[in-house]
Amino acid sequence: MIASDPGTHLGRASRVKTLPPFSPAACRLIQLISEETVHFREVSQVLAVDAALSGRVLRVANSVLLGCRYEIASIMQALFVVGADRLRDIVITVAIKNYLGHGDSLFLHRSWRHNLATALWCEQLAESCGVDRPTAYTAGILHDIGRIALLKLFPHEYSAFTDQALTGDLDRLEAERKLCDADHCQIGESLAETWNFPSMLQDVIGNHHKEVTRETPRPRLLVQAACAAASVSGFHTIGPEPPWDPSRIDRLLPPGSSTRRLNYQEMLEAVALKLNQTECSLL
Repeated sequence: MIASDPGTHLGRASRVKTLPPFSPAACRLIQLISEETVHFREVSQVLAVDAALSGRVLRVANSVLLGCRYEIASIMQALFVVGADRLRDIVITVAIKNYLGHGDSLFLHRSWRHNLATALWCEQLAESCGVDRPTAYTAGILHDIGRIALLKLFPHEYSAFTDQALTGDLDRLEAERKLCDADHCQIGESLAETWNFPSMLQDVIGNHHKEVTRETPRPRLLVQAACAAASVSGFHTIGPEPPWDPSRIDRLLPPGSSTRRLNYQEMLEAVALKLNQTECSLL
């Protein structure tokens, strides 16, 4: 159920409502994640209403990221070549990049790379958590949308906080609330409600820093593990860079969730390669 006014409890951070809206076409495709079947014609019609987004999506589809041997000239052709799920990944990635804007903020760039790395780690760890890959990628790239919003709302104050933040997630959330009247999880959940994201995504965005228990939903568990993996593999957002420590990932994955031992070094290399390819495709 959507709150009547998601920003009313956010204090001065309620200014989040003044930020540019997230792409309506991307919002609609995100809603399609929860549906069992996605028809190519419906996806094509959704993207047809946003020519600028479609154009940038086609540019990415023709980049080295996908390695197609011939030019993709239309959204419908892209759907047949890469499939609806992969195209949806591209659309959401482009929409997040557009939402960031074209500023040169180091902290926005760091937050963007963390979200992208988390999405790519989600893909690597999805099977271990029993989450389908498209859902995993989308949850990962959107999980910290609230932090991006805070950086846009309070560019100087929040950038300084990001650079000097205390260690420990609970301390950080408390410090965020003192600084902005709301933490990035609350901001993100408010935006997810406003944009009518599926309830699963609202839960991940609003609760990805909560303590893991036996009742923690699998998508949230996956994002927490992928977020930790992104941070220890060089794509952190807050404070000093933590050392590479795969045990931090293991502790968040469900016991016995994988039938084989995970090769974190191979995963790390795959994430780094795909992240670089994605960033190059968006230039």
